[in-house]
Amino acid sequence: MEKHHLHHHTTHWNSFWFGFMVALATVLACLLILTITEHISFDVEKDPSYKKAEKTISDENTDSTQSLTQVVTELGLDATEIHNCVLSKTYAEKVQSDNDSGTNAGVKGTPHSFVLIDNALYEIPGNYEEDGIREFFDDLLADKKPKAKDISNKTDLAPVTKNDWKRGKDNARITVIIYSDMDCPHCKTFHTTVSNMMPDYTDTVRWVFRHMPVDTLHPNAREKAETAECVGKIGDSEKFWAFLDKMYAQK
Repeated sequence: MEKHHLHHHTTHWNSFWFGFMVALATVLACLLILTITEHISFDVEKDPSYKKAEKTISDENTDSTQSLTQVVTELGLDATEIHNCVLSKTYAEKVQSDNDSGTNAGVKGTPHSFVLIDNALYEIPGNYEEDGIREFFDDLLADKKPKAKDISNKTDLAPVTKNDWKRGKDNARITVIIYSDMDCPHCKTFHTTVSNMMPDYTDTVRWVFRHMPVDTLHPNAREKAETAECVGKIGDSEKFWAFLDKMYAQK
């Protein structure tokens, strides 16, 4: 009986130590994981590639600000006044309104244009060569069937209003509504194409510009769009278009 009691006591003691060691090992493992995690988080901030990326973003923002300031100054406007206008988000709603109207109209990329003539509506998604656009306009003006998608039954395109920026005569037979992003490479090319064509279609084509900054690809585009609005409102329509011309001319 005595021997059995001793065996039971020894077994109980061994179980206690086994549980204690398991608990201790668990605590030590948690402490080790916490230490490693803190070490990794700390090292990420010291990592040269992290600092390089951080510096690149900062430099891009600085370059963008300097560029906008220079363009505004060249237009003869008060850079501080424009800067304060942008900071106050005075026309952020206008830019977002343009963007929303493009989304509602089915625009999925920039540049994207809608062409109205008489009672017909056509769509030009993307960037096209100047010769192709000239042929398209000439066919429209000659009452020929153009090589473009006819979407005359489309009703979700926001009509042109006094709040839109227009270039050309209001009684022009053709109206082109362009949704564009000032940092989009294809938009830059398309804007140059349109600018080259304008002198030859002064009386027949009216251009309407609407903002559609693609924030995920071009993080500075929205600020530029809001700056353009400030330039136009503080200056005038000519200043607005001159600002666009200068911004799209940048490489």
